[in-house]
Amino acid sequence: MKHRVAEQGFTLIETLVALGIAAVALTALSGRLGLSADTQRTLTLQATMLEVATNILEKQRLNPVIQLDDKDGDVTVRGMKMHWKLSAEKTELKNFVRQNVSVSYAGEPPVTLFLFHAK
Repeated sequence: MKHRVAEQGFTLIETLVALGIAAVALTALSGRLGLSADTQRTLTLQATMLEVATNILEKQRLNPVIQLDDKDGDVTVRGMKMHWKLSAEKTELKNFVRQNVSVSYAGEPPVTLFLFHAK
């Protein structure tokens, strides 16, 4: 008597179900990957705008003469053209001035920093 050995492997149905599950999982992961790339871009842009604002305020801090007139300009950093505005306002304390700097990039919310400067 011969015994018949069961064949090993997957049936066509099992293979199609496994491929379907893999396709759904990969589709979900690719969407998350795109979201992650957008988040990374936004964080890099915000960090760059913060760096520009910090540099402008540091220049003001090191300047012995406080200029109260408003200034603005454009700067290109890492291939991105950003616009900055510097303004000053009086405070309740006579000897202090608040200097505000705002850096913006097209389509993004601006980053704003301030510095209290002694006259």
